[in-house]
Amino acid sequence: MKKIGLILVTLVLALTTACADDRIVSPESLPQKAKELIAVHFPGKTVQYVEKEFNEYEVQLNDRTEITFKGNGEWESIKSYEGVPVAALPASLTSHISGNFADAKIVEVERDLNRIEIKLSTGMEVFFDKDGKYLGQKFDD
Repeated sequence: MKKIGLILVTLVLALTTACADDRIVSPESLPQKAKELIAVHFPGKTVQYVEKEFNEYEVQLNDRTEITFKGNGEWESIKSYEGVPVAALPASLTSHISGNFADAKIVEVERDLNRIEIKLSTGMEVFFDKDGKYLGQKFDD
């Protein structure tokens, strides 16, 4: 019985250590594509910290903007209280937003394999497929 308990404790400790891969890393360790996005679309902003978790990077800039990058440097999400720069997003998305929500700022954008979700300063959420085709919208609840 004691052997089983010891094996279970060892197994739990090993799994915990293996899963605890997130760590603070230097901004220089970001993929080149991620560094370019920050330099081009967030000029004058500095990287406060970078956390690497498995094959993903979580970045916070000095204006509290948060950007999550895949391991290859493509963004997965951008959240900015000052507004996400529209030039960082596909033109099909921004043309729809500017045409239908001219007074709103994009405060957050998230994308996954199948869709892109944009949150506006008005509380509206707008959804697109992965190719930028408009799918629908709703108020954030």
